[in-house]
Amino acid sequence: MPRKTRTSSLSLAAECAIPKIETDIRRRLFLAGMAGAACAFSSRPLSVQAASPNRTTTSPNGIIRETLESYVNEAGEDFRLVLTTYPPGVGAPSHHHPSVGLNYVLEGVAESQYIGEELRRFTSGQSYQDKAGEQHTIFRNPDQTSVLKYLLVYTVKKGQPFLIIP
Repeated sequence: MPRKTRTSSLSLAAECAIPKIETDIRRRLFLAGMAGAACAFSSRPLSVQAASPNRTTTSPNGIIRETLESYVNEAGEDFRLVLTTYPPGVGAPSHHHPSVGLNYVLEGVAESQYIGEELRRFTSGQSYQDKAGEQHTIFRNPDQTSVLKYLLVYTVKKGQPFLIIP
């Protein structure tokens, strides 16, 4: 069998690392964009935002939701950036969302299914969209040993929750 000749001036290790580096750069740019959007919509200076205490809630099954940023505009719409952590093997009950949510998986694995659709799986570095008004039958961390962490950005009417359990 003839041996393939390499045409690149990079080492094999460097060539193998390039896709991982590109993915990491895309992830960092996406996160920077989300953080920038949250700051841009805020009427508070960055120094005040950094000094503000985070609003964190923990559900009985250990799901932690930390509101990193919340901005209410003149129309009463609350724009939120939330860091959510699911313990290993934990899922949410069937629910729906009043508005669209944009999610970015930071760590772990998420499984999600809306009524009438196939189960979808998302891993670190992937993003997905929560649908408004449709029954979200499954959302869980299927991994029994690792946590799931993701960023969620959404807008709701002031005081309205994003997760509504029927």
